[in-house]
Amino acid sequence: MSDVLSIISVFFIPSFITIIIIYGIKKRIPIYDVFITGAKDGLGTCIEILPFIIGIFVAIEALTSSGAMDFIQSTAAPLFEVFHVPEELISLIMLRPVSGSGSLVVVERIMTEYGPDSYIGRAAGVMAGSCETVFYVLALYFGVTSVKKMRHAFPAGLIGYVAGVFASVYICYFM
Repeated sequence: MSDVLSIISVFFIPSFITIIIIYGIKKRIPIYDVFITGAKDGLGTCIEILPFIIGIFVAIEALTSSGAMDFIQSTAAPLFEVFHVPEELISLIMLRPVSGSGSLVVVERIMTEYGPDSYIGRAAGVMAGSCETVFYVLALYFGVTSVKKMRHAFPAGLIGYVAGVFASVYICYFM
């Protein structure tokens, strides 16, 4: 089975590009001009997104460098203890809704310290794979589209995030 998937993966992208080119030729679309227009639009989108990404990374670095993240973790530990959430996961829980790449650094630290087969390592892995970066997504998508009213997106994102955190902790606990 893995040999078949390996062969498919080698030919998938070239086949997809070939199909697009054949379709464009058949419909008499100026393929190169359309490609250049799309590339320009994509570059414009990257430039629009960049300030939001820089702002998020600066905020994360300020929190971790100043020691504020450690303070928040030690202050929040009693609250998380009520829900039987290990203290080692608090920094991941606090950082994941803000930054996916920043939280992966925390996951890597947890995996190195506790091991991927430990309860904390498994919970961190499941959490990293199943919990969304709520603030990052909202800042990025709503910032780029210039939408000012998020309405239900923020509460729904937070509810989904909290559900993902508890699901990852409790499922890994029972398994």
